[in-house]
Formats: sequence, structure tokens, C-alpha cells
Amino acid sequence: MRLARLLQHTVLYCAAATCAAAPAPGANPVLRDRFTADPAPLVVGDTVYLYVGHDEAKGNDFFLMKEWLAYSSKDLRHWTAHGAFMKPTDFKWAVSDAWAAQVVQRNGRFYFYATVQHDNTNQGKAIGVAVADNPLGPFKDARGSALITDASTPSPYGWSDIDPTVFIDDDGTAWLAWGNPVLYLAKLKSNMTELDGPIEKIALPNYTEGPWLSKRKGTYYMTYASMAHQGLFEHLSYATAPSPRGPWTYQGLLTGSVPNSFTIHAGVIDDFKGQSYLVYHNAALSLDGETGATSRRSVAMEYLHYDADGRMWPVTQTEAGISKPPQPPKGKVPAPADPGRSDPRVAVQQFAQGYPETWPGSPALASVTRPFDQTPEPIGFNRDGGASRLVQTFVPRADIPLGRLSLYAGDGHGTDATHTLRLSLRDVEAGTELLGAGEGLAIAYRPQGAGLLSFDFNAHPSVVLQAGRRYALALQGQKDALTINLRASRSDVYADGEATLDDRPLKDKESGRPADFAFALYAR
Repeated sequence: MRLARLLQHTVLYCAAATCAAAPAPGANPVLRDRFTADPAPLVVGDTVYLYVGHDEAKGNDFFLMKEWLAYSSKDLRHWTAHGAFMKPTDFKWAVSDAWAAQVVQRNGRFYFYATVQHDNTNQGKAIGVAVADNPLGPFKDARGSALITDASTPSPYGWSDIDPTVFIDDDGTAWLAWGNPVLYLAKLKSNMTELDGPIEKIALPNYTEGPWLSKRKGTYYMTYASMAHQGLFEHLSYATAPSPRGPWTYQGLLTGSVPNSFTIHAGVIDDFKGQSYLVYHNAALSLDGETGATSRRSVAMEYLHYDADGRMWPVTQTEAGISKPPQPPKGKVPAPADPGRSDPRVAVQQFAQGYPETWPGSPALASVTRPFDQTPEPIGFNRDGGASRLVQTFVPRADIPLGRLSLYAGDGHGTDATHTLRLSLRDVEAGTELLGAGEGLAIAYRPQGAGLLSFDFNAHPSVVLQAGRRYALALQGQKDALTINLRASRSDVYADGEATLDDRPLKDKESGRPADFAFALYAR
């Protein structure tokens, strides 16, 4: 009788409080006991281990992450929480920030690669490696020093060395990739604690951070957070290659932004009991009076499918997650949009050099001498609410019979029938257009990573840029089309010109000083 009354009271209380039914196992978010982020799955036999960062920020605070947590499951629907297994200060040289990490298994041992804040002996973010004999630890610093520091990757950025992903190939070669906003790649020695050769830069379209390197049926996949530097919440994109060194082919978007969070971070399970999965974080969870936010995220999971050509089907984010059986799509993933045709009077050359340190050849005029170092900020049509016209003025010091124009550019979706791009070159004083038949030139280009986008004018009627006259180089596209991103310098490196977006002066966000596009002109 007492039990019956208790049950009746509970039912009445739940009805009065509008109790929600418990989510089905596998529904999103899949982890609900704490705020968790940056998921990194590892399959060991019949068990999946999931390593995550622990978001502890309150209110509007920025990221507060003091430890990494581990979970395990044999069906991906019911998870066992194992609590914290490591904190940043377990690396004696680190001081804070349990940011994105990954665990891999080799020769019966487990290696944990983690992003932390280095102490003042080496400023900035760094990557450490710890090792354990069990997937749940205890993990101990395997080196006594950072594997990667800012000194490893000289750049104009102070946050380059974050988000490590590690992949061990079929031949035993171990690869490490990481970075924001530049993607770095290096081999690891068989001891998994030292680099085996130089660090390389890989330029992928729209790349921001959070890479995940994997392999399926002989094809390599790089899945990564994208588009943040275009003024958007992060999406997930991916590229494929025949080797970790490339050449990489951009395959487009995998999924869009997530609720309430500026960031997204992917982990891929290629095959667990015959099915592939995408693991990521959103910010859909409310817990202990705190709502989800960029600094309070939660891990989610969806089925991942491939077509016959090995391309990933775009992933729709759902509340149901993997609580329902998978429904594999039929057919093939739609092909990328046709970029269209450029005006025959200009030849478009893409990606002649990723992250160019210097301009190739001998430019007759250049706004900067070292594009990568001097122009770190991408500026595109999506800047500050959207722009449709990007203009850079310049004044030649000597006559230039125009042969080629190179821009340090890249990123964006490329062009298609609805997202077009025109190149213009005007004599400012005369008010005349010098390209085409006075209407500029149509440009077609495919998505590309940061690098050179060049235009060859040898098939165009002669254009001579005269010394002392002011000219305006312009790119015209659709507002918010994300057609192209250029690189803007931090200061007024090029004193003879100025840049504008829809007639608004382009300024460096940090210094407030005028900024210029990185461009170079070559004589015929």
C-alpha cells in the first residue's frame, strides 16, 4: 500500500511538473552527466572509448577546461563514465587548458596527444604526449617536454598548435596533424614521442581547426572544422587523398553549424560492428541550471555513410541520433557544382603555392614581400555582415605592361551559376575599365586552400599600367556568397594604396590601422 501511494504521488508530481520522458539510448546528446567537448573515439575490440574535454565555464565565461574525461560503451548507446583520467598540470611544463586531444593504440600501449597551455618558458599552446598500458590510464608524460610548441611552427599566429589527430597507417607509419588556422602534418617515429622528419603545411579549403585523419578502403580522409575565419559558426568539411601528404581533394561540407556553439569538433569511427559514425559536439544540453553555450558543449553522434565512390554523405544533425536504426542513402553523393567558365581573355591558375612565403619570380609591384607572414587575416565577401565588392588601389612606380596578377587568396566555395565573380581593373583618374571590353572579366575557380590565385593576361589585349597613375583592382561577387577570401595585412605595408569593402575602408581588427590585400603584378 505504501509503495502504491508513493508511485501515485510520483506520477501526480511528474504530471504537475510536466516531467519529460527520459531520452532514448543513443539520442543526442549522447553524454548527459556533464558538459563535454572535442570527442575522440577509440575502438578497442568490442569496446569504444570516448575521450573528451570537460567544459566547466559558468554564465558567459570563456572556456574553462581543467581535465579530460573518459567514457566507454559496447553499443554506443549506453555509456559508462570513468571520470577524469588526466589534467594539464600532469605535464609538469604545462599550466592549464585541457583542450582537444586524442588517444591511439600501438603495440599494446596507449598514447594520449593533448592540447595544453605551456608555461612561460615557451609561450602559447603546445601539444604533449602521455602514455599508459590501459585505455583508461593512468597516463604519464612520455617525454617530460612538449612534442610541439610555437617554436616548432613559426607563424604570425599565437594559437597554431592545437587539436592533434594521430593516425597509424597499415604499414606502421604514424602521422600527426594539428593546427589553427594552418593545418600542419608530420611523421612520428615508432616510439610515438618524437617527430620523424620535417613539419609540412597542408592548405585545405575553408580549414579552421579540429582535424581528424582517417583511412577507408585505401583513401585518406581529413575531416575538419571549417569557415570560422569567414565570420561564420564552424561547419564540418572534409577532403580526400591517396596519401596523408596529398594531393588533397576538397569534397565539400559534411555538416553545418551546431546549436548554441561557435565551435564544432569531429571524431570518426570508421567501423564498429559494421557501421560508421560521426561523433561531434553541439551545445544543446542544459544541466544544473546552465544552458548550452560555446563554452558548455555536449557530445553527440550520428550515423555516417559513404557512397560507392568513397564520398561521405552529408550528415543531418538530429535529436534522435543513433537511437533509431540507420537508413543508408541510395545512389551517389551529388557532384560538386560546376564552377562555370572564365572569360577566354584571362587564364585562371589556382594554388600555385600553398601558404606562400615569398612571391614566385620577380613581381614588378607587390603590396607585401612575405605574404604568409605579413597578411595573416582572411578578408572575404562575408566580412562584417557581407560585402559584394573588394577593392585595392595601387600606384606603379614604373610602367608595367601587365602580364600576370597574383593574389594571396583562397577559401570559400568557388564559383557556380549563382555565385559568380568578376575581375575589374580601373584607371581611377580617367574612370575607365581596362579589362574585357570595358566590363571586366568573368572568373571561374574551384574551392582552394590558402595560396595563390593568379590571372594570366597574355591572351588579353595589351594593358600598360603607367607610372604615377592610380589604379583600382576589384573583385565583384554576391553579398554573403563566400565566393573568395583574400588576405589582409595587419598594417599599412603598402603605402601607395588602400583597400575597401563596399567602399568602407578595410582596417586591421587588432590595430585599427589600414590594411591591404596581398597582391603582386608581373610584367609581360
